[in-house]
Amino acid sequence: LIFDFISLYMKNIVFDLGGVVLDWNPRKVEANFQGNRALLRYLLDHDFFQQYWTEFDRGTYTEKEIIDLMSSLSGFPVEECRELVEFVKFSLTDIPETVRLIRQLAEEGYSLYCLSNMSVEFYEYLKPREFFHYFKGQIISGIEKLVKPDMAIYRLLTTRFGLHPSETLFVDDLEKNVDVAQSMGFHVVHFADREKGYAGIREFIRTGK
Repeated sequence: LIFDFISLYMKNIVFDLGGVVLDWNPRKVEANFQGNRALLRYLLDHDFFQQYWTEFDRGTYTEKEIIDLMSSLSGFPVEECRELVEFVKFSLTDIPETVRLIRQLAEEGYSLYCLSNMSVEFYEYLKPREFFHYFKGQIISGIEKLVKPDMAIYRLLTTRFGLHPSETLFVDDLEKNVDVAQSMGFHVVHFADREKGYAGIREFIRTGK
């Protein structure tokens, strides 16, 4: 076992998905996409993902609607836009080290949850994955119509599952999401670097700080 005991104070661990449990890497998507490269270049140059993808994650747009919007704004065919969205979806592979850690933490008695910015359609595709079985609760932005770093989605997490931030470790790869969690009293690990992220989780569980 990684840990010799369960901290008296640390009862809950909340995981982000993309970048922590799932390998979400926009640079890898850009490098490996074999479809219409001009479409992808257009979307990146015009900040499509910053302006519109968050609303897809929020549930403002369905997958069909985000594809239609992508086509309308770029001028490229709907089918090519659908191919890109499907490629992004299928690129979300598990990070084996994190899945193993989640399994071990669950076996050692920690209460695990996830809080993720993700569309309903992406969640439906991913939810058969093994790691979801270890979460006692899940907050998915597309279902709740809320996204990180809005404080409302963190409050929903705490009220729905009865979590106390002082007893909860929050793990996320985006600094802005970690900052809001910390301001609300959560203990946090910024998972920007995997090895540092794993070390931070283990260190916090050992020491409580």
